[in-house]
Formats: sequence, C-alpha cells, structure tokens
Amino acid sequence: MNVWAAEYQKNHEVILEVSGGGAGKGMSDVINGQVDIAMCSRPVREEELQQGVFYLSVAKDAVIATINAENPVLKEIREQGLTPADLEAVFLKKITHWGELVGKKVDNDKIIVLGRSDASGAAKVWASFLGNYTQSDLQEKADANYNGDQAMCSGVKSNINSIGFNNMNYAYDIENENFAEHIRPVPLDLDNNNKLDVYEDFYNKRNDLVTKVSEGIYPSPPSRLEYVISKGPFQGQSKKFMQWVLTEGQTLVTENGYVQLPQEDLNRELHYLKIGCRE
Repeated sequence: MNVWAAEYQKNHEVILEVSGGGAGKGMSDVINGQVDIAMCSRPVREEELQQGVFYLSVAKDAVIATINAENPVLKEIREQGLTPADLEAVFLKKITHWGELVGKKVDNDKIIVLGRSDASGAAKVWASFLGNYTQSDLQEKADANYNGDQAMCSGVKSNINSIGFNNMNYAYDIENENFAEHIRPVPLDLDNNNKLDVYEDFYNKRNDLVTKVSEGIYPSPPSRLEYVISKGPFQGQSKKFMQWVLTEGQTLVTENGYVQLPQEDLNRELHYLKIGCRE
C-alpha cells in the first residue's frame, strides 16, 4: 500500500496517508468513519458486512512459520519439513522440544513459541490453518506476544529455539530474493510422508514461494487474499484510486513481494467496484 500510494500520487492530485496497526484497527477505523479506506488481511466477517463494510480483493500473500537460522534441528526440518499437525502441536504446546519433534536427542532445545499481541490478520489466518483456533488461543499458549511482523521477526532472531509466523516477505530479503538475516521459513510436508519431496521444496528463493502461492500449491490457509475495505461503496477519489490499484497498480504487486490476482479475478473485482456491491 505504501508503494501504491507513492506511485499514485506522482500523477494524481490527491494525498494518500498510509498507516499500520493491524487488520482489526483498519476494520474498526472504517466502521467508525475515521478513515476513507483500510487494509484488511483476513476475511471480512458477516457482522462487519452487516455494518456496511464493502471489500475488494487486491492481491494475495501467505503466512509462513519462521524459525531462527541457528535452530538446533534446522537440517532435519529442511530435509523432512513439518506437517500442519506438527505445527499445531508446537504452537499449542503439545510438543515442547525440538528434538522430540524430529526424533533426535538435542540438549537445551525447549521450543519458544511466539504469538501476536495486535489485532492481526496473520494471526487469525495462522490459527485457522492450525485448526479450529482463534488468535486468543495462540496468545494464551505463546511464551511471548509481539506487536507486528517486524517485532515478531526480532523475537525469532533473538533466540535459536524460537518459532513464530510471519507474512512471507519478512522471511526473505526482497532485494535479492534470499533468506532474511537470521530467519528461515519452515517448509510444509504437504503429503505427510516425513520427507520434503521435490515438489514441496520451494522455499530457497522468495519468488519460488510466490509462484507456488499463485499456483495454489502452498495451501490456503495460510495463503490468503488481501483486501481493501470501505464503509459502503467506494466513492470519489477512493473509487478512482481503487480502479488504478486493480489495473495499473497490479504491475507493482509481484516485485514488492505479493502475488498478483489472475486477470479473471481482477475483472470481477473491477465489476464489483463499478456497481458498488458484491453480487
């Protein structure tokens, strides 16, 4: 959104002020009329629709588990991946030591589980991926909770036994596509065979993961649609901006670490923007 705002303002006489705070804050600010539009990185709820919230899908990304680059069983995790059941057991404290997770004796390997303290779309999507859980469930089990992706990354970097979850951009250096410093993504063992097969091994470069999210190989959840929301249909300058986001603005999506929607989906969102409702 920062990139879109900066680029749009170069050729349009409008000021776009962008701030963060989590999906929950964006939602409440739109409903309360404090902002014209907001970002939301989780599905819009029925009760929010009843309050007049209108949404458009603008891009896609993914939430991934992140661990320290010096994790004591990194080699084993890279070779076999972790299943959704493994990750559920870790984040819900059913498994509490790294060695136990991979069947290896390891000293000083107590798992440090991290959660999100803010109203986070990523946390809601990750909880949904793990099972029928809420963000509060993860917060209660976590050893520490952090406000925002950047703080979560700092928590993962600070202890070799930590595990958290982040928007995929935070696990990589967007400039060179390689891993972010001291951070490693946790690969998913999608077929539960205790081995990271060739078709499951797409985490070494950010663009490889982006491709698999686009193709639907990386599952949803924890891949997710990103939305822009308003109170009622988009109007005036907001509508013009959203028209641009769904057309010219899409050329900026992939290079900034997100997944562009298929043209068919973009055409559908443009139709909803035009008529002011979702049929």
